[in-house]
Amino acid sequence: MTPHLVHGDHISCSRVGGAMRRESERLRRRARSLEDALDDLMAAQRTEGNAAMGTGTATGTVAAISTSLGAMRTTADDLDEAGAALQRYATDLAEGHELGRRAQRRVAAAGLLLEGTRVVEPWGPAGADEAEHRRAQVPEVQSRVDLATAQVGRARGRLEREAARLTEALSAHSRDARSAPRAPRPLCGGSPAN
Repeated sequence: MTPHLVHGDHISCSRVGGAMRRESERLRRRARSLEDALDDLMAAQRTEGNAAMGTGTATGTVAAISTSLGAMRTTADDLDEAGAALQRYATDLAEGHELGRRAQRRVAAAGLLLEGTRVVEPWGPAGADEAEHRRAQVPEVQSRVDLATAQVGRARGRLEREAARLTEALSAHSRDARSAPRAPRPLCGGSPAN
């Protein structure tokens, strides 16, 4: 019997996906906290009549922080989607492993062999009836092997497409964040803070 018909570590994929989703939630909580602080700051500025900061500066600061918060939330959403995609893949991969194990058991029970993903008759002497019986089972057993490998292949294709989409989205967020207006540095004692 071959070592494994289906390759891949579904447990690690699931763990990485879960870690990504937890990090996504942490980013969302941080964004909510920053949003609350920004709301408090804006309320204090309205109450104080914006004495410490010019109106244009305050508006620019709020706009820059709001843009950063939006990027943080969007990144958290994409990170959550990436984690969910990995967890879906882990489930599909686990199912593929089980289909592969069943197919391998069926190959062995039929007295056949696997060469990669191809079902073949073993070499050596066999009676005519036994050889005919094995030969008759090859198509059905091969279809079980094909089912396992195709299921995992489709899952890998879905993951690959989702990874490409999310890579492009995260790259776009990064470009947007680098080109976004920055909040001006606060003045401390008449000079920019370091």
